[in-house]
Amino acid sequence: MNNTQISDLCAANFDEFFAALWDKPPFAWQKDLVVRVLEHGESATPGASWDDNAGAGRHPWPAAIALPTASGKTACMDIAVFALAAQAGRLAIGRAITAPRRIFFVVDRRIIVDEAHERARRLAAALANPERGILRTVANNLRYIACGGTAGLKDGQRPLSVHALRGGIYRSESWARHPLQPTIIASTVDQVGSRVLFRAYGRSSGTWPIYAGLVANDSLILLDEAHCARPFLQTLQAVQRFQTWAHRPLAHCFHPVVMSATPPEMDDVFRDLSAEGTDPNHPLGRRRLASKPAVLQQIDKAIGASATSELSKGLANAARRLLGSGRQAVVIFVNRVATARKTSQSLRETLEGADVVLLTGRMRQIDKEAVAEQLKELALHSNRSTCRNLEKPVVVVATQTLEVGADLDFDGLVTECASLDALRQRFGRLNRMGRDIEARAEILIRADQAAGPKHGKEADPVYGEALAETWNWLNKHKNENGEVDFGTAQLEGLLPNGHALAELNAPATDAPVMLPAHIDCWAQTAPEPHPSPDVALFLHGPREGVPDVQVCWRADVNLGSETAQQHTLESLTLCPPSSGETLPVPISVFKRWLAAQEDSEDHSTDVEGKDAATEHQEDSNLAARRVIRWRGARTNKDDITPNPASIRPGDVVVIPTTHPGRWEQLGDLPSETAETPTALDVGDPSYRIARAKPILRLHPEVVAAWPDAMPAKTAALALLDDLEQRYEDDPDAIADAVWNLLTELSTSSVPIRWAWLTETAKELKTEFITVAKLRRECRLVGGQSLILAGRRHLPKLAYEADGFSDEDDAAASGISHRDGKPVLLRTHLPGVEDFARRHAAGCGLPEELAEAIARAGLLHDVGKADPRFQSLLRGGSPWMAGDVLAKSAEMPKTRAARHRARINSGYPDGGRHELLSVRLAESAPMLLPEDDDLRELVLHLVASHHGHCRPFAPVVEDDEQVPVEFELRGETMHWSGSTGLERLGVPYDTTIVQTNIVN
Repeated sequence: MNNTQISDLCAANFDEFFAALWDKPPFAWQKDLVVRVLEHGESATPGASWDDNAGAGRHPWPAAIALPTASGKTACMDIAVFALAAQAGRLAIGRAITAPRRIFFVVDRRIIVDEAHERARRLAAALANPERGILRTVANNLRYIACGGTAGLKDGQRPLSVHALRGGIYRSESWARHPLQPTIIASTVDQVGSRVLFRAYGRSSGTWPIYAGLVANDSLILLDEAHCARPFLQTLQAVQRFQTWAHRPLAHCFHPVVMSATPPEMDDVFRDLSAEGTDPNHPLGRRRLASKPAVLQQIDKAIGASATSELSKGLANAARRLLGSGRQAVVIFVNRVATARKTSQSLRETLEGADVVLLTGRMRQIDKEAVAEQLKELALHSNRSTCRNLEKPVVVVATQTLEVGADLDFDGLVTECASLDALRQRFGRLNRMGRDIEARAEILIRADQAAGPKHGKEADPVYGEALAETWNWLNKHKNENGEVDFGTAQLEGLLPNGHALAELNAPATDAPVMLPAHIDCWAQTAPEPHPSPDVALFLHGPREGVPDVQVCWRADVNLGSETAQQHTLESLTLCPPSSGETLPVPISVFKRWLAAQEDSEDHSTDVEGKDAATEHQEDSNLAARRVIRWRGARTNKDDITPNPASIRPGDVVVIPTTHPGRWEQLGDLPSETAETPTALDVGDPSYRIARAKPILRLHPEVVAAWPDAMPAKTAALALLDDLEQRYEDDPDAIADAVWNLLTELSTSSVPIRWAWLTETAKELKTEFITVAKLRRECRLVGGQSLILAGRRHLPKLAYEADGFSDEDDAAASGISHRDGKPVLLRTHLPGVEDFARRHAAGCGLPEELAEAIARAGLLHDVGKADPRFQSLLRGGSPWMAGDVLAKSAEMPKTRAARHRARINSGYPDGGRHELLSVRLAESAPMLLPEDDDLRELVLHLVASHHGHCRPFAPVVEDDEQVPVEFELRGETMHWSGSTGLERLGVPYDTTIVQTNIVN
């Protein structure tokens, strides 16, 4: 793309842009914010502190945006995208971009219906291929920015990428592979916060610095309704201040912005100063002026052990009262997962002729999408007319997960009493669009909570004393009809000020003071220092950090004998867990389950960092409850554990479906899994989506979950009968049988939820073409399982596939081009050099720094010239030779095969090609920068490009004096023997330039 293809944009163009996207004009406050962001963005000083820019009136984004619910705050994403596109001209003339490339929309809920993500997807789709007009202009500008203004467009370059960061495993991280790409990421406090503090939950330590750099630079963090996330906001502000301590601050923005009806006290708060909110003829006015009367009811029997069951009955009765009189959609809000489950069960048993939908954050993404589709079919989205025409009424029972991030609109509302700020959020779902209906609500409270702590009762673990204080305040302000009107405008007239209002809102703790020592520890990621500061304290405050673990089920997992465990790890290596199949579970709840403490109800909440006080057994001898802490290629038999104390925040945990556990204690799963536990295993479809590659695991327990009516099921079970012996006797016959099975599967008629199975069969047949090729890809695991995995990316899924790898040195080099051809080192190195230079320059780094990064790209893989590593790339055959390779499809796929190949090749156990790359680079000083600091930087980047050497290099025992030589740009590099880089302060008797790479 040349500079003539980009266009100037100004605030006046935003109206046209917004109307083209949503077929309606923007609100006045949205236009005012655009003016501010654009004007201040042009005058802001890149790299200056927030205080400096704000003091000079140049900070583009306010510290807080104070707007009530249903004011259209998600349009801040549209504004951020437009503001970024407007700065393409700066890039064209060599000026740094001050608008953020990465826009994080963060909530403190376990999201079930992420309306922000859906809106972002619609925005990205509108910009994908516009033919003309303002959308094409914005799209072209964004594409230019995605290329860094330094190169032409690539095929398929998207103007805007959109992702949902739900858990720390595959599919979740595809947003992080391109630092120049304009991107919107919808996520949670735990996921974003752990990444910005170098401790990404669920990811290997080697990738921690990448996420920290991407989240804390070129980013806007929109913290939506952060009434429970003050510690996280304080932590973001501390990060912002520390960024200014650098001798040469990078010219990159970092803007944390709170969006809330009740923001904390701040100097720079943006408000709607227009009259639209008071105009009954304006859409915004109709929303804010709509009446929402609520009656108050105390459930006298809801005390002690009977509290949950009696409250659930009261909530269900209230919902039945509200149904009718034109009200067809009612939502019930509760404070605990256990209450939600009992209430939905009660309604399903007693409410005829209505759909009952349970929404909690404790669901797998693959199940959430099915529920979200059900809600769309029931026309619950806010864009609807006054009258509805549902086939039958619907009642949605939800935890706090629906308070934020779901743009649903109900006719009636029932809610358990909470703090006032939480109630205001919940009432934002009642008649959200200000339709001309008689919206009604009921607020219920347990009798043992009505009195509150001041009368000797325990404070609520989430809402503290504010719950009882709110109840008392509501009773004092109800009208002669015993009602309190929760309409936005009506309630604002009743609200107290200052401390009196603060007492009604949920308690918010403060984050610990972030010290330089904390940052020094966090920045050390390989190896991680011990002790290391707990990041949960900085996300949720002291004593309130309750992070999740990500749980998934596999039917082919057997943790019995040592041999079975080894086969299980082989299977998981070939088909690792993916984000779509995992269930977020509070770590305290999971530990109770693992300790077999099943007699207690789940009193956890759906607010991140909040949980009821619980105890769990710290040690368990119940071998039947063994699970696997999945840590990628580093997972070993020591990660198979029955001990709750071994489970850490952010862990990815794999559970065999054969466990005799109560799955309902962990989360809300499809009803069919209760009778067929093997149906919990959705590894294959999740893998296909996450990696954009087809896979088919043929294992008796996996196949047992296939639909019974499929003839292919019988054929698959027959194929697996006595598999090991038959495979050894005639592997060609097995390959023929697998090919026939794929043929039958590809034409099978299956229920819609099994459509992935026929698609996978078609994709595998298309890729392998012949039985001979398919035979080479069939992996026999444990004598009773066959795994067939495709290598080529599926075009329709490839863009969002996770390109990151947490594999070891050898496995990461097994990635090859889509055509399956090996990658030559002499072509790979200059390609990475150009790639690194383009990204560094596009990020606005100084020229000398960009060139140093490019040089590190040129040198990063020269250590792969080791003849033993070349043998590994050829399957471990030491007698095979040829051009020096960088990557090869012949790299063994399984653990056992890689172990055999390493032994055959003579490559040292734990060997690292990047350490040898450092020694080879030192032997060719002409290829290194002359400046001492830049030379140190290049060598450090080479040593750490797989995440090691931050600060210490791993210990590699290599007693062989294998000579390694490689010629690059006329310079011959050489080294022989161990690198010794794990040793500090010990001189070597060599002529090589000595460099300390650990600083």
